Amino acid sequence: MNDNIKIASMSLPEDSALRLFCSNELEFYYKYFNQFTKSVIREKKILEFETPNRMKVTYEYDVGGKVAPAEQLFVFLPNTRKNWMKVFWMGTRLAICSSEKIGKEVYNKIEDDLIALQKELQYEGTALEYWEKRVWPGHIPCFVEGSFMKNSIETGQLIVEFYDSFETYERPKSKCSLFDERRYVYNYALEFGNSHWIYVKAPDKFQVEMSPEDNRADKIKGNDPEIQAYRIHPGHGSKTIKFNIDILVPQTLKWWYRMIIYFGVAYIIAFFWIACAHIKEGEPLSPAFAQVGISLVAAIIASRGWMMNDETVLKRVSNYMTGIAVSILICLVLLYFIAAFK
Repeated sequence: MNDNIKIASMSLPEDSALRLFCSNELEFYYKYFNQFTKSVIREKKILEFETPNRMKVTYEYDVGGKVAPAEQLFVFLPNTRKNWMKVFWMGTRLAICSSEKIGKEVYNKIEDDLIALQKELQYEGTALEYWEKRVWPGHIPCFVEGSFMKNSIETGQLIVEFYDSFETYERPKSKCSLFDERRYVYNYALEFGNSHWIYVKAPDKFQVEMSPEDNRADKIKGNDPEIQAYRIHPGHGSKTIKFNIDILVPQTLKWWYRMIIYFGVAYIIAFFWIACAHIKEGEPLSPAFAQVGISLVAAIIASRGWMMNDETVLKRVSNYMTGIAVSILICLVLLYFIAAFK
C-alpha cells in the first residue's frame, strides 16, 4: 500500500471503510468480514518445534455461536505469507481463497471511498485499476471458501495449520558456554474469543521455557519439561502479549557433551606425554591406551548422531567434537607407528 492513499484517506469521515483499511487492516476485517470471528468463543495456538529453527503452528478456533452462510469467511490476518497453510472444519479440509478473490471482496467495501478520492489521488483509469495496481495486495488475509456451509452453523471447530518462524536471538550466556541456545520472541495477538491458550512443544532432545511480559498470562502447571502452556485473560490494555520462548539443551545432555569434550582433550594431552616418555625411555605403550581412544571416538560418533537434526544450538559443540575425534584418530595412527618402529 502506497503512502499517497494513506494520506488521502485521512480526509474521509472517521467511519469510512477506506480510512479504517489504511489505518488498521485487522480492525477493518473484524468489522466488515466478521461472520466467523464474532462466533469464536475459544482460541488455542499450538507451536510445535520440529527443530530449533522450524516449527509447525496450529490455530484452533472453537465456535459457539451462529455463523451465517457466506461465500467467503475471514479467519485471521497473518503478518507474513505462511508456508503450507491448511484449514480444516471438523476434519474436512477447506479451500483457501485466492488473493485475487479476496482483493475483489475488499474492493467492494471501499469502492465508493476510493472513487471519492479520485481527484486527490489523481489516478487515471478506473478505481478498480488503481486498487489492483497501487493498493492491493498488502497483508493478504486468510479467507476460506464458504461452500462447506449449506446452512448456518452453531458449534464446531476450525483448525489452521502452517509452518512459520519468528524473530530469534541468542539466549544470554557466559563466554565459556559451548551451547548457542535460542530465544524466540512471539507476539500473541488476542484476536477474538473470550478464552485464549498457548501451548509450546520443544523439539526432540531439547527443553522449552516461556516467560510472558504481561501479568494477564497464567502458567498451566505440568511436569513435562518439553511442553509449556499458558492461559491468557484478555483484560484491558494491549491486544498483544509478548512471550520469550527459550529452546534449551537438557542439563543431562550438557553434562554428557562436556564430559566427552573434556575426556577427549585429556586423552590427547596424555597421548603426547606418554609418547614422549616412550621415545625417551623406550617403555612400551599399553594396548589399553589405544582401546580408550577407540571408545572415545565411538562415543563422539554416537553423540554426533544425536545432533544431526540441528545446526544452530549444538553447532559449536558439534564442531569441537569433530575436531577432537579427528585428533584422537591421528593419535591412534601415530600410536601404531610408534609401536611398529620400536
